[in-house]
Amino acid sequence: RTGSVSSGAVQPTWVPFGSTVAHRRHLNFALDVYDSTWSSRLRQPTYSLGELINVEASVSADPRLPLRVFVDECVASPSAAARLKYEVIADNG
Repeated sequence: RTGSVSSGAVQPTWVPFGSTVAHRRHLNFALDVYDSTWSSRLRQPTYSLGELINVEASVSADPRLPLRVFVDECVASPSAAARLKYEVIADNG
């Protein structure tokens, strides 16, 4: 046999991205709803079932750290505690 085996723990040589960002600052996520022309943000929109909704998902971060937001799912409900929910985005977008 050549070589040896050590029982010491293996240390990672990289730091996970999520823990790096969480350690340095908080990321602010936002969902905004726009009118049909995407020119005006709507403050308290009301929609009927089947109606088109223009939604923008964004995150604010350091400009040197380009991030993209991917939305896998989104539901709408009358309130956060309501059991009634409608799928707005489903099946991983």
